[in-house]
Formats: sequence, C-alpha cells, structure tokens
Amino acid sequence: MDEVMTVDVAMGLLERLEGYGLAVHPGRCVRVRNRHASCARCAKACTSGALALRDGQLTVDEALCVGCGTCATVCPTCAIEARHPADAELLAAAQRALREADANGKSATVTFACHRAFEEAPAACAETGVIELACLSRMDESLAMRLFADGAKCVRLLHGTCGGCARENGFASVCLVRETVGHLLSTWGLTCEYDVCQVPAEAQGRAAQGCESAMRRAAAPVSRSAARKPAHVQSDGTLPHFVPLRRHALLDALAALGEPVQPMLDTRLWGHVTIDMRKCKSCKMCAVFCPTGALQKYQDESGHGGVEHYPAECVHCGLCQDICPAGAIVSSTAVPAHALAAGETERYPMPDPAWKTGPDQILRKMTPQIHSREVQHSY
Repeated sequence: MDEVMTVDVAMGLLERLEGYGLAVHPGRCVRVRNRHASCARCAKACTSGALALRDGQLTVDEALCVGCGTCATVCPTCAIEARHPADAELLAAAQRALREADANGKSATVTFACHRAFEEAPAACAETGVIELACLSRMDESLAMRLFADGAKCVRLLHGTCGGCARENGFASVCLVRETVGHLLSTWGLTCEYDVCQVPAEAQGRAAQGCESAMRRAAAPVSRSAARKPAHVQSDGTLPHFVPLRRHALLDALAALGEPVQPMLDTRLWGHVTIDMRKCKSCKMCAVFCPTGALQKYQDESGHGGVEHYPAECVHCGLCQDICPAGAIVSSTAVPAHALAAGETERYPMPDPAWKTGPDQILRKMTPQIHSREVQHSY
C-alpha cells in the first residue's frame, strides 16, 4: 500500500468495515492513536483476509468481511465490536438457555455450535437451547465468565471440520480464548469447564429446528454523510480514554465469583506496566496516548507528580512500550491477581522534565544555547 499511514488514512481504513456486521470505533485503535503502535492482532486473527498486514501497513478489503467477530474478540481496546449479534444479545440468549436447562432439570451447561457443526451434525446440535454462531471465534472470555458467575458449570463449544472451512483461521482464536478462560478458572479456584470439541459428522441434512440462531448475514455497507475526525486532546494533555465494556463485564463477573486463590494471573487480557526510572525522561507520553487511562498523570498535594498505573484497566495493547522514547517501559502479561480484584494502583513519581511542551518550547530550548533573550516569536 503506497498511502502513508496517517491518522486520517488509518481511520478511513477501519471505517470500511462499518455495516458488515461490525461496529468500528477508530479513535480506540492504538494504530490510530499513534503511528508507532505495533498492534496488528485484528489482521493476524482475521478469518477471511478482510484485514491484513502488508509491508507493515494495515490493509482492509471490506468485500471479504463476513462479520464473524473474530477481530472483535482479539482487539484489546474494542476498536472493533461484533453487532450481529451484539454482546448483550448473545449473553441474553445464553442466559435464557441456562434458565431453560435448569428448568428442565438438566446439567447447568450452555452449548454453542458453529455454522458448520450444524451442517455436519444436525442431530448433535438439535437439542433445545444450542446457540448457533457463524464461527466459535466470536466467543470471548467475558461471556464465558459471566455465565459461570450466573451458575453455569460448563460452557461447551461444538465445532465442525475446520479444514477447508472459509473461517478455518478462526480456530486459533477459539484456542486462545480457551487457554485464557482456563487460566481464569485456575486462578479463581473454580472447577467449571470450558469444553471445545468436534461433533461427529452425520449423514442427514441440516436440522432446521431446535436451535437458537445467533448468526446473521453481513449487513450491506452503510453510507456516512461525513467522515469522523480524530478526537481532540483533553484538558490534561492526554487523548480521550475508553475502557472496553467487555473488560468491565469480565471484572464484574470475577468479583461475583469471589477472591482469587493464586497470586499471579498470566493471560492475554491484562498488562502490568513497569517503568525503569533510571531511563525515564518524565515526558509522560505513555499517559498521553494510553487508550484506556490505565496510565494517567497525577499530581499530589505537594505539587509533585508522575504517572499512575491501574492494572485492572490495562489491556496490554503495548502502545506505551512502543512509543516510550527512552525505552523505559515494559508491559508484561503477568499481573498480580489481587490488583485486579481490589483495583489497586501503582505510582511512579517523576521529576519535572528538563523541557516543557507548549508553543514556547523551541524558544525555551534555544535561549540558553545562544546566551540571549533576544529571540522573538514570528507571530
């Protein structure tokens, strides 16, 4: 792609996916927030090739998008959200299935099946309450843990033959979520099951009844009267923050499930940021660009300040690490479990930088160099 990846170009690329079963929020994307961001999880996980990374640049072919929601599952900031069905709709269908299972005296199991599983094994998928998805990569950790908090003992995912399926690449994301859910269950000392298994192929055709379909056709492209503009900087000099609703839902579910029984949690979902103060230049660019506000500027009563880190809101997007000019930041996936449960924060006091941002920055820098105050603005 020959276009330079400016903010406008990056926003325009993502907006092409609007209307294809996805809701897009370009201002949340770390690549839009800063061109030095290395995140490309959506492109790596895309099952259809609609999102791709070519020569280090994000490319979009909206004609290939099938609205499966895999990109939404892996996006750390929810810059892309699945909406056919939306998270709330899918959760409501799963909770309804859980209530029906309880009412019928069945084990507290919620079952999801992919489109191909229904085609290959209709009888196995025909029991009441099985929820159909275009691809099981639509499942995310917040949905599973919410169901466990609601009393489910097992969340079962049934898939057909992945080889040759148009969404074959989605199975990598299914395994990724399964691994993360396993770590969460272990850290919280739970015996619930998150089971992923293949259904046996059957001779008969697709069953038309006995399932609740959560799959929709990709919507037609929608027209936009005006392009969205980059968000303005806030009064404290930082870009706007947004904590994904999925993360709120997941933390609420974990709180309902009790206290963690293990000290550390190592998953893809959260990050623990450490700053090497021997290298840090106190520029606070990490707080300026942090998409969720997990890194924020602070100033205490004495007037001294620095950066405060809130692990529960850190989505491990890696942007702070990518943009730190001094290479002083490391974002790790290993997070103290109690920091998530109790909402603990960490502070990094920082001295005032040798320079200050603003319209007079060049003037302040040059004055001591030329030993004169006769330098004047041209305006």
